[in-house]
Amino acid sequence: MQFGVMLPHRWLYAAGNTIRDFAREAEALGYTSLWVTDHIIVPSYRMERGHIFYEALTTLAYVSSITTHCRLGVAVLALPPRNPVLVAKQVATLDALSQGRVILGMGTGWIEEELRYLGASWSVRGRMLDEAITVLRKLWSDENANSFQGSYTAFTDVTCFPKPAQPGGPRVLIGGMTAPSLRRAATLGDGWIPWAITPQELKDGVARIRAHGSDRPLELVCVMPTDIGSHAMEHYTGVFGEDHKLLSGSVTTVAKMVKEFEEAGLHHLVCSFRDVRLFRDDRIDEINRQMRLFAKEVLPAFVG
Repeated sequence: MQFGVMLPHRWLYAAGNTIRDFAREAEALGYTSLWVTDHIIVPSYRMERGHIFYEALTTLAYVSSITTHCRLGVAVLALPPRNPVLVAKQVATLDALSQGRVILGMGTGWIEEELRYLGASWSVRGRMLDEAITVLRKLWSDENANSFQGSYTAFTDVTCFPKPAQPGGPRVLIGGMTAPSLRRAATLGDGWIPWAITPQELKDGVARIRAHGSDRPLELVCVMPTDIGSHAMEHYTGVFGEDHKLLSGSVTTVAKMVKEFEEAGLHHLVCSFRDVRLFRDDRIDEINRQMRLFAKEVLPAFVG
C-alpha cells in the first residue's frame, strides 16, 4: 500500500513557503504522493472546510517543480464549474511537465452556490461531469484533429497538445459515496476515491461498484482525516448529516486501522493530518509533527 499526505494549501497557514517545506519533507520521509483538495470560491456562510484555498492545479504545478518523484493528486476536482477543454489542457501540461505524476480525482462539487456562481447548473451537475470526463479522455488520447458534440461542450476539428506523459492521460478516480458516484466509478472511472470511511465501507462501496457489471481493475484511494494522539476524535458529522470516520488514536491504534484498510484492498491511503474541518487553528507545527510521527512509526510496517 502507498501513502500520501494532504498539502497545507488551505486555511490560515497556507502559503508558498509552508507548502514548499511540507512537500519537500514529505517526499524525503517516504510518502509517495502529495494531494490538494478543491474549492474556487466559498460562500461566507459555507466555510466548513475553511475559506482560504490555493487553487488546486496551480498548487500542484508549483509543487511539481520542487519535488522529483512524489505523485501529484487532486481529491477531488469539481469539473462542472470548469471548462473541460481548458482542464484537459491544464492537466495534460501538468502531467507532461511532471513526467507523468498526476492522479486526478473528479467530482461534481457539493456547494450549490459555488457551482451556480461559476455558471454550472446544480440540477445537471452529474450529467455535466459524465460528459466532461469523455471530453478529457478524447483530447488526451486522439493524436489527430477531432470533434465533439455534447450537451454542454462542443468543438470541431481541433488538436490539443501536449499530450499527457501517461498514455491516454492520468487515471481518473471518481469521488463520492452516492449511487450516481459509484455508477460513474464503474462506467467512466479508473478508480474510486472516497473520503473518511471505514474499511468495511470501502469493501461495501467496491461491491456496489462491481454490481454495475464492471470487472475492470479499480485503483482504490481513500483520503482520511488523521489525528494521532491520546485525545483524538473517532468520527464527526458532515454538513449533510453523514457520519465520517477518522484515522485517529495512538500510534498503535492508527497502525491497526491502516492494517484493516490494507486487508480491505486499499491501494493508496492519503492522510489529512489535523484536517481543517475539525481543527480550526494555525498549528502547522502539529501537522508537521504528526506527519513525521506517522512516517517513523507507521510507514515502515507497510512499505519496503
